[in-house]
Amino acid sequence: MISVFIHSPCRNVHEALPPVLDSTSEPPAIFDGTTRLYISYICPYAQRTWIARNYKGLQDKIKLVPIDLQNRPAWYKEKVYPPNKVPSLEHNNEIKGESLDLLKYIDSNFEGPSLTPDDPAKKEFAEELLSYTESFNKAVISSFKAEVINEAAEAFNYLEKALSKFDDGPFFLGQFSLVDIAYAPFIERFQPFLLEVKKYDIAAGRPKLGRWIEEINKNEAYAPTRRDPKELVEAYKKRFLVAPFFYTLSGNSISPSVGYVFVKMPLCTFAQCFDKFDYALHIFFIEGCIYPTHARMPSVFGLHVIVSACLQVDIAYAPFIERFKPFLLDVKKYDITAGRPKLAAWIEVLK
Repeated sequence: MISVFIHSPCRNVHEALPPVLDSTSEPPAIFDGTTRLYISYICPYAQRTWIARNYKGLQDKIKLVPIDLQNRPAWYKEKVYPPNKVPSLEHNNEIKGESLDLLKYIDSNFEGPSLTPDDPAKKEFAEELLSYTESFNKAVISSFKAEVINEAAEAFNYLEKALSKFDDGPFFLGQFSLVDIAYAPFIERFQPFLLEVKKYDIAAGRPKLGRWIEEINKNEAYAPTRRDPKELVEAYKKRFLVAPFFYTLSGNSISPSVGYVFVKMPLCTFAQCFDKFDYALHIFFIEGCIYPTHARMPSVFGLHVIVSACLQVDIAYAPFIERFKPFLLDVKKYDITAGRPKLAAWIEVLK
């Protein structure tokens, strides 16, 4: 249990953060009238809603339910939020999701200081900036492995220009708003990562952005949600600088002239990785055909090939599945083949 002290515009709050729930945890009493915000302490999207809750002084009105994203409880997907993502909000016996939508919902449906300006010009600009958030994130992330960071530089220049539009405060709309909350968790991660890995200071030559970072770091609704910068940098190194898993989108046939088509799959929970693997086998494994298992095997590419000439993707996965399967079973009591019949068949044939 972690204790934090929060000063919001409403009141001072001393909050003991609840422990993280994983696959071994019992679910809360869902739909009992309690308003719950399901988050992860490490997820930037969930962090947005957590900041909004703190700023509006809703610690007693909205209960935090932190989820372990690496070992998610089955009941969260089955009983709470089928997309199995965070954040989600349980309110009035309904579940709502998507972080930007939840920011607006929390602001308009709960008491506390408004995070939306009254000025029509500011409202219009707020919508423009909110709609740009995903483009901003993609532009910056695309630079992580690039030789030059032109796209990221342009994205940060966009923010610098946006911060120059209103002069009645250091924030995007002058005063602290939903827009600042939408960008803060990502700037928190991008700034130390780019500085260490690319030696790129996002505030250099951008005085407005530099001041914004200084001011947002003083915000007492945001402060309890922040992570150790070193932890964030290491997490991003593992996520973006270590070779990820791959899965194919090449279709049921492979043309040698076209070659293998791969798409990078983001590192996610191991359960999701194995789900994707099983799904790939469902797509590309030709149903209804009988092949002698001593001579042929189901391939992730959907081609039933002689074992001695199995495709590269099967070879790429086999040594790792060989290690992951017994390790997860022994340490996590997690059977990677449970509920994944194609993956189980693939493993059996490989043997």
